[in-house]
Amino acid sequence: MNEAENIKLLLPRIPTWVHEIIIVDGRSTDGTPDIARNMRDDVKIVLQPKKGKGIALRTGFEAASGDMIVMLDADGSMDPYEIILFVAALVAGADFVKGSRFMQGGGTSDMTVIRRFGNLGLTLLVRMLYGSSFSVLRLHGLLETACSLAACRLRRLRN
Repeated sequence: MNEAENIKLLLPRIPTWVHEIIIVDGRSTDGTPDIARNMRDDVKIVLQPKKGKGIALRTGFEAASGDMIVMLDADGSMDPYEIILFVAALVAGADFVKGSRFMQGGGTSDMTVIRRFGNLGLTLLVRMLYGSSFSVLRLHGLLETACSLAACRLRRLRN
């Protein structure tokens, strides 16, 4: 995806204590990798071998060297300053942490009314069937929360 303009806004907001920044490039044509390298010399660019968000995530996981990984879309819909909250949950013992656009303080402007009602229905169904407390779910190959900010312990993914 072409995220050059978003990368310019996103990279300066990533905390300086972050161990590693990996950008998975889906063969962008707008110079996203060059802009990222020019902004931060510690950025690692890896090429996504095939299309798909799942492939992009897997490519990033394989390139990561740390124990904890925080996944963040480059579209600007998540605040990098919240990374500390996700890392804190991992340090406290969580294996996986997932953000939600529908928690207090969150939001989204790109969701149609039909999609919003579909998410509400799916969420209520999963809550009833499994007794979960998800704030919202969406169907995207797998059930997941609608926000793409997430963190996990990498060793759990590799096991």
